[in-house]
Amino acid sequence: MLPVLIEISDSIKIYSFGTLIVLAFLGATTYARRRARALLDVDPERTFNICFVLLFVGLAGARLLYCVVHTDKMTETPLALVRIWEGGLVFYGGLLAGLLWLAWYLPRRPELKGWALMDVLALSACLALAIGRWASFLSGMDYGARADGLPFAVRFPAVDGTQIPPHLVGEPLHPVQVYESLFALLLFALLRGLQGRWWSQGRPQPGRVFGLFLALYALGRFGLEYLRGDDAERGMVIAGHLSTSQLLSVPLLFVGVAICFARRRGPGE
Repeated sequence: MLPVLIEISDSIKIYSFGTLIVLAFLGATTYARRRARALLDVDPERTFNICFVLLFVGLAGARLLYCVVHTDKMTETPLALVRIWEGGLVFYGGLLAGLLWLAWYLPRRPELKGWALMDVLALSACLALAIGRWASFLSGMDYGARADGLPFAVRFPAVDGTQIPPHLVGEPLHPVQVYESLFALLLFALLRGLQGRWWSQGRPQPGRVFGLFLALYALGRFGLEYLRGDDAERGMVIAGHLSTSQLLSVPLLFVGVAICFARRRGPGE
């Protein structure tokens, strides 16, 4: 656990959270540029520009949803709104904001092959999640529930900048951030394999990988939320039973399934 990577002075620090978010962006963007060029013959610079816009739109959406969930905290300390390097991002907020922007932008640029590009971006999102979840792990954010007796449980130490509450410092917890990272990698492998198979068979079915990403991520996220221990931070719709992310996972699952079936293509179509 390493919330602060480099401390130059009391006022100048390089946080692991922000650093890992940047690495997640670079990794996902590199993949998107190469894959879009190889598969769709889309100029890498145009792909990078889209990813760059999505970065800022996504961060704004993720922070906005966090602020909605924690209105009281933002009201008490308004400047906390811009301190994203300290954490406080909700992935679903970024996802929804990014999808809204893409729904507006891509239909106006048919040369970008909208649905097929969405498939590439979905795979890139898996990579971003796989890397980005380590930002939470190193910072002690999005921590898991108690896991007494679990052989691979983690114990977070009391270090400067940790987000782990005092009563859980040194206690065995589910490494749920690692679970989520591994889940994102498995999702990437599955979707990448399906995409390669469909394209090799001459049935690319553009948009179906994207639909599967939404549906499967929603399912996985809904289940993993039960292993989280940060109820106060993530916001609970029904105390002890249903979090904000689980609530949003339900419609996202149905949207993903609908897109998957709508974008299905048979041989020769």
